[in-house]
Amino acid sequence: MLTPMQTRNTARELQENFRRLNINLDSALSDLQISGEELNRVLTMNRPDPSNVWKVRDYLEDKLKERGIEMYPFSRLADHQANKWFSYETPWRRKS
Repeated sequence: MLTPMQTRNTARELQENFRRLNINLDSALSDLQISGEELNRVLTMNRPDPSNVWKVRDYLEDKLKERGIEMYPFSRLADHQANKWFSYETPWRRKS
């Protein structure tokens, strides 16, 4: 569970990395296989599905790395090992 400050920071970090990726929204939604509404909930941290938070976080990391773009550092989502409870699919990794 994140504190209100951690939630705001996480939203800012996710939004900054999404901005840096500069990807077409439809492409991102297709890659992630989530709705625009759910992506918005994740990016604003407004009661998102926790597994989708990690999914979007990993997607942003993969795509930024793939394009050689520096990722804005995550605070609470920095360590992949912290996600022990939420599983999710990574459909964008199967597209290659």
